[in-house]
Amino acid sequence: MYFQKDSLLPENQEKLLITAAPYAPGFVPEDFHDIPRTLKEQVQKAVDCYNAGAQILHIHVREEDGKPSKRMSRFNEFLAAVRDAVPKMILQVGGSISFAPDGDTARWPNLDTRHLLTELENVDQVTIAIGTAGMNLLDLISVEDRAGTSMGQADSQE
Repeated sequence: MYFQKDSLLPENQEKLLITAAPYAPGFVPEDFHDIPRTLKEQVQKAVDCYNAGAQILHIHVREEDGKPSKRMSRFNEFLAAVRDAVPKMILQVGGSISFAPDGDTARWPNLDTRHLLTELENVDQVTIAIGTAGMNLLDLISVEDRAGTSMGQADSQE
């Protein structure tokens, strides 16, 4: 890539959108101090990302105890709260699409589960991973990266 003089100055660059993904669904809050737990903390994290320049928020939702949530009602509660806090931010839901109605357990995405996406309120974008059912994400994270986290506990037991 070749750069002309001053081509890297912001006023000479193409516009871009920054996506923030601050919720770390593969980890538990005990792994990293800045993973938000409560709804209030999760919304504040969205506000912080927006104020830092992010225009898109990639969302994973947690219950009040910090565990990942798959409840549609929790997603809708979170989406409404974030929409109120940062109305200009683009809200994107994705990742492992395995939602569940209240009182039910999340399932691997069959057609009925995928259609639950239409029940999300106030969402602007949905990302869907295609052809990754055989991908083991732990293979992409080194043992050193997992050390000291909840993911690394399985490594230490081997």
